[in-house]
Parts: sequence; structure tokens; C-alpha cells
Amino acid sequence: MSGIRYVKPVDRAFTRIGGPPGAIAMARDVSVNESESFGASIGTFEHCELEWTVLYDEYIYILEGQLDLETREGVFNLVPGDGIWLPNGTWMVYRAQWAKAVVVVHPVNWRQIHGHE
Repeated sequence: MSGIRYVKPVDRAFTRIGGPPGAIAMARDVSVNESESFGASIGTFEHCELEWTVLYDEYIYILEGQLDLETREGVFNLVPGDGIWLPNGTWMVYRAQWAKAVVVVHPVNWRQIHGHE
């Protein structure tokens, strides 16, 4: 593991993870290179609809826009200042015209655990 990692907006590299239609992109501020336990990203959600079952615990905090999450427990319309914790195994659909969020996951190495590398 490396030491402290300071990230400025200009240093973030966004990687597309969903779409079309639309686009979901993540810029990983804390990855398996920095932590053995959790990951943290800035995510953007644009004109998107993506069904997914989380393979990790996930926390999402909305910075801009609106992110609608459909789950088996209902639909959550998240706006700036809202946060939501989704336990491992939660089925959902991400929907947004535009949203920007902080996304935290545990464990950070979920890709290796589940063969998604």
C-alpha cells in the first residue's frame, strides 16, 4: 500500500462503466493500490439506466443532480445532500438524467473476489 493520496479534480481519470444508453463513469480516488479495505470514487451518471446487483457494500452521497435508485424496497430519489447505504447483494437500477456522487465500496477488491477484472 502506498502512503497518503491527495487528489485534485484535474487529476481524476474517469472510466466509463455503463451504457449505452447514457453513460456512467467512475474516477477512483481510493482503489486497491491505496487501501486493503475500502474504495472511494466520484461517479457521474448521465442519461442512464443500468440494472445491477451490488457485489459489495456501497454508500452513495449525491453532490449534484438527481439519481433515482429502484430497489426491491422501493424507489429512492436522491438529490444533493442525500446518502444511501446499499448492503452486499442489493438488486437495483440506477437511473439519472444527470448526477454526480461520491461512491464508497467495501471490500475494495470485490472485482478480484468475483472475477470481474
